[in-house]
Amino acid sequence: MFRLSGLLALSCAAFAQQFTADMVHSKPQSDVVTKVYVSGQKMRLETTSQEHSGVAIIDLEQRTSLMLVPASKTYVASRAPSSTPFFRPADADNACEAWEKLVNKPGSCTKVGEETVNGLSTVKYKGTAPNGDTGFAWVDRQLKFVTKWEGEKTAVEFQHIKEGPQEASLFVVPSDYEKIDLPQPHKGKPRTAKPHIVQPPQNP
Repeated sequence: MFRLSGLLALSCAAFAQQFTADMVHSKPQSDVVTKVYVSGQKMRLETTSQEHSGVAIIDLEQRTSLMLVPASKTYVASRAPSSTPFFRPADADNACEAWEKLVNKPGSCTKVGEETVNGLSTVKYKGTAPNGDTGFAWVDRQLKFVTKWEGEKTAVEFQHIKEGPQEASLFVVPSDYEKIDLPQPHKGKPRTAKPHIVQPPQNP
């Protein structure tokens, strides 16, 4: 019985590392809802609106991002966006180390205390976002993941969280997608010397 209960506990813990949610933006106010899929250190963000639709696959450990455009079946590889501090600490009660490692700023994080967000137990922290803004992050105790962030210019939170295993295919680029490169920033054309033209002498 003990072995069975232990296996069940391990299974639940594994599923707790995987979940889906709706990411809602409250600052700036937006009606666009982003669907979030999380498995371990991988995130998938699906955004659909009248203006555009797209998919981002983020590797939290490597801090890389794959931006997929389903309409053209193309994708772009880049560094992960730095506007929101998504990270997964080993311990929700001691998340400062993970946050400070993310922003590379030791001593910039402080633990505020416990707080309930959307009926779930979280631990609130104050620190610095990767883009330099000061803000607050709420780490879900069971998910061990940031499920709410409020900064100087942005505020997002996860709603309708559902725990459960996620398909591995959600976090890889489909085989029929083509990689494209972003144009390099224009640094200005090097100035070339204007040729000096010698005029022939005029006849008197």
